[in-house]
Amino acid sequence: MPRCLHTFDSGFQCISEAVEPTDLCEAHQKVVAFESERLLDSIWRKAFFRLVALLLLLMFLIPLFYTLRDLYLGPPVKAQEDW
Repeated sequence: MPRCLHTFDSGFQCISEAVEPTDLCEAHQKVVAFESERLLDSIWRKAFFRLVALLLLLMFLIPLFYTLRDLYLGPPVKAQEDW
C-alpha cells in the first residue's frame, strides 16, 4: 500500500497508508460541502473589488495624464512669459 502524500511543515511525509483514489490517508482527506450561497457572495465580492480597482486606477491615471499633458503638450516656457 502506498504512503500518504501529505507533507508536514517540517518536511516529513505522513507515514499512514493512503486510500487508493485520493493518495491521502483518512486523516488528511477533507470533504468540503458545496454551498451555492457562497458562490453568489463571491460574485458580488468580485464585482466590488473590480469597482474599487477601477476607481483607484482612475485616481492615479487622471492626475498623471494632466501632468504629462502640461509637461509635453503645453506651450513652451518662454511663450508663457510673453503672454
